[in-house]
Order: sequence, then structure tokens, then C-alpha cells
Amino acid sequence: MVQPGPSQESPFQRARVILEATPPLLRHRDKALALLENGLRAYTRFDALSVPDIQDGGEFGRSVERVDGLAFARWLKAQVDRPLSLYKVTMAVTAAQFDAWLDAAEDLGVRDVMLVGGDSSAKAYPADVLAVGPAAKIARRRGLRCGGVIIPTRRREFASRPASRDELGRIQDKIHNWEMDFYTTQLLYEGEWMACLLLDMVRSLPLDRFPKVFLTFSPFVCEEDLDFAMRTLGVYVPSDVERTLRGARNMVEASIGQLTLVWERLTTFASEIGIPADRLGVNVEYLNSRNPRNVRAALELAEEFGRLLGVKG
Repeated sequence: MVQPGPSQESPFQRARVILEATPPLLRHRDKALALLENGLRAYTRFDALSVPDIQDGGEFGRSVERVDGLAFARWLKAQVDRPLSLYKVTMAVTAAQFDAWLDAAEDLGVRDVMLVGGDSSAKAYPADVLAVGPAAKIARRRGLRCGGVIIPTRRREFASRPASRDELGRIQDKIHNWEMDFYTTQLLYEGEWMACLLLDMVRSLPLDRFPKVFLTFSPFVCEEDLDFAMRTLGVYVPSDVERTLRGARNMVEASIGQLTLVWERLTTFASEIGIPADRLGVNVEYLNSRNPRNVRAALELAEEFGRLLGVKG
């Protein structure tokens, strides 16, 4: 199969700013949806939407009931006319379950799916669940475009600089063997790890195979957000940035300032090493769907990036 070039990219892949909206917990459903509905009316400078596949039991070890991802995606489509992508944790489903999920996704008009593996390589999974590669093959056979997730800090061996050598191998495998065309990153609060990975990628991949990469950002509104991101999500926050955020009079403003600075540094570096500007985009997410401050801060950040990148409201 021929690798899609820029002219063949979908509207989702051509997006500059993606808003990643999380299905709320069932017990907070009405409040969370009302909050998001109002926010989507007020903040409009984003090109596309995505919905993550939250595995509360497996990833976070908690027993909660959450609004079904497909139902939430259907609700989003009714609120905003934007291209939509859905995430799927493939190690949570069998091939038959994945096919049924793809049927429902296609019924929503989804043509781009983000495929995610297990939360730990050390965990034992049932023999009949899908790894990312076979899942991508099934989706591509149906004409869908597949993306994945990049974790720039993921590596097995020590390196004298923060180079994600193992992650580079994973990316090459996904591009060459599974034709996965676009990626979002782990939540970023500094740029060095990602800059090193971008350098490794541009040295290892021809530019016509260089994927679209959406750098993921999320503003913190309180110290609990910072603690959750670092301890539970494994987000790398340098000690000087952590001190600045914890000491800020307004953590939202400090977060947004830090994140826009990371974006500016990474895009400047990417340009210097020859990565075309349209290969990088922004993915904005929020950490707490029931907290008005979290949702509003993420929408404000998406709006700010939209202004920087010329997205019309």
C-alpha cells in the first residue's frame, strides 16, 4: 500500500489544534456536559476533536463508571462540526470487539483512529486481545487512517543525552510495518526530550515519511493536577518548572506561559533541523472533566494556540 502523502491527508491530520475531550464519570455527567457545552460555544479556535479511551481499572486501578466513549463522541458531534478522531486501547479488546467498535466509529463519520497499546509491558494480557500492529492492519483494511502515541521519555538503556532510542524504534516500526501516519505525544512540560526525539526521527526517516506529530499540552490549575500528572501519568516536569508552578500566584497563567514557551522552542528547533512546519500540531487536553477551572483552562489554552497558529473561530 502506498504511504499517504500530505495531499492525501484527512482533514483531521491537517489540523493545527486538536481539542481532546474526555468522557466524564457517570455521576458527574450532567454537570460535565453542561460545562463543556458552554465552553465549546465560547472557545472555537480549534480544528478537530478527539476522544480518549480511558481505562480506569487497568491504567489507574480504580472502579468507576464513565460515560461510554462512543456515546460521548456522538454528543460532541452534535455540539460542534469538526473532524473527529477516537482513541482505542487495543489490548482491552478482541478482534471481534474491535471490529464492532470500528463499525460504530464509522457510523459517526470517523475516518481517523488513534491506537494505543497496554499501559505496561510487564503486565500479562489475555491471549486473544489485539496488539497495536494487528489492530492497525484491521483498521487500514477498512480504509481508516491510524495514528499512535509517542512517549519521548520512554527508553530502556541509559544515554548520555535524553534520547528516546527505544521510542524511535517503535515509531519506525509503526510507520514502516503498520502505516500509522500521525501521532500525539505524552503530556509535555519541557522540550528537551521531544527535541532529541525529533532530531533522531529526522535523521532516520525521509521527510516524505515523516509523520504528523501533535504535541500534547494540558494546563494545571492546582497542585493536585501537578501531583497527578507526575505521579500517576508519569509526566516529566523539570524541577525548576515544578518550583515555578508551585510558587505561582496563578498556576493556570504560569502553566499556559510554560506550555506556549515549550511549543515555541520545539517548533523553532524543528524548523532548524528541516522538519516542515505542517508536520507539527497541538493537542490540548484537560485532566478533570468535572472541574470548571480545568475545562476552562484547557479551552483557553486551545484558544491561545489557535490564535498563534491562525485558526479561525
